Amino acid sequence: MRTRILKYTCLSVAAMMVGFQAQAATWTTSADVRERYQSFSNFNFNSAVDNDRQELDTRLYIKAKGDFGNGLSVFLQSQAVYIKNYTVGNTQEFTQADLLQAYLQYNAGDFGLRLGRQQLVYGDQRLLGHLGWKDVARTFDGVKAMYKNDTVSLDVFAVHPSDIGAMTPSVAAPQGKSLVTWEDRRLIGVYGTYTIAPKSGIDAYFINWSHNQQAAIGKGRNMNTFGTRLFTKMNGFDATAEAVFQTGTWAHATGGAKVSQKASAYAVKAGYTFDFWKTRFGAEYNYSPGDATPGAGDHQDFVFPFHTNHAHYGEMDFFSWANMKDIHLSLKTSPAKGLTLMGNVHFLSLAEAKGNWLNVVGAGNVFAGNPAYTQTEAGTEIDVKVVYKVEAVKGLKLVALYGIFNPGAAVAERNGGKSDSAKFGYVLANYKF
Repeated sequence: MRTRILKYTCLSVAAMMVGFQAQAATWTTSADVRERYQSFSNFNFNSAVDNDRQELDTRLYIKAKGDFGNGLSVFLQSQAVYIKNYTVGNTQEFTQADLLQAYLQYNAGDFGLRLGRQQLVYGDQRLLGHLGWKDVARTFDGVKAMYKNDTVSLDVFAVHPSDIGAMTPSVAAPQGKSLVTWEDRRLIGVYGTYTIAPKSGIDAYFINWSHNQQAAIGKGRNMNTFGTRLFTKMNGFDATAEAVFQTGTWAHATGGAKVSQKASAYAVKAGYTFDFWKTRFGAEYNYSPGDATPGAGDHQDFVFPFHTNHAHYGEMDFFSWANMKDIHLSLKTSPAKGLTLMGNVHFLSLAEAKGNWLNVVGAGNVFAGNPAYTQTEAGTEIDVKVVYKVEAVKGLKLVALYGIFNPGAAVAERNGGKSDSAKFGYVLANYKF
């Protein structure tokens, strides 16, 4: 397996080296390699049933940017990944090599145009983000037009998700492969920012996400997402507030009349950073109404285009920005050069007891809804992370995380009375050169 991934890596490097020979171009290159071990324990909240698993990941990025002058540039980013996943009685291995980004860009004054494979990263990445922490980041094929001056920036894009495998361990075939036909999904959007003062302003956006009749999942779906985000940072204080709404239709699961999409989500967060050890205290509240009647004539759970929920609602991925309430307290401090300590506590509950409890991707159920359910207290998640940038080895970063989820009454009600704590941890080393 490792020889195969090295083969693809070498091919990617060779392709870049050919590009380097282009005349009248100035090139800059970089690379980083990451090794990670992670462990998942008791994610079914039932210690009597062993579903623990461990995973070893290796990831290599190679980046190259060429400047041809006259506003024309090219950006290439290749990736090679090796994953080995261990579960009870089962071991799976995956390898993959692909281009995460490969685009041409032309800039003329305040205007720009980007064509090719690219990532979309906006705001707090609650809707569109690159998932840099994941082995296979989100990336898109298409075109983006850009405008930016001192106070206004505006992006208009028309893309579809790149056909990159999910690399997700699964006991069902195809293991580790993408289960959808990405070319049958389309993302069209506008994202604008008006800057009122340095590091303060307002975002406004509209995103249309549609799946045509050939899509393997979500056939006939057409959803509109529109919202706004306020942000500010000054004198040690920082804050954002975001409100998002969705309309549209999607095909009924049983082939009936199309279902109307009617959903919303809200978030507000604030923090203050003290000079002492660059210590930041933060508080956040996230909320999205749930759907009390899943499968009925309308759909009221918020659906995400391509989000980074993992970064917002707990490292253990039990929640997304749908049918949820999250009171989040955070602490970040740097007591020594290169060392950062972070602690996060999430008090999580369901907005609608009868609705589906949706996982990090907002599609799979942690627990399916039921009209008989009355409990909403999901539980408390505590995450502690240590990040150390090794001064003696420039470019080397070490990270360790430990998380524990203590279930509440909603878990016991949905899980046959079982509500044992779940645990998650990882250690990684990342070297950039």
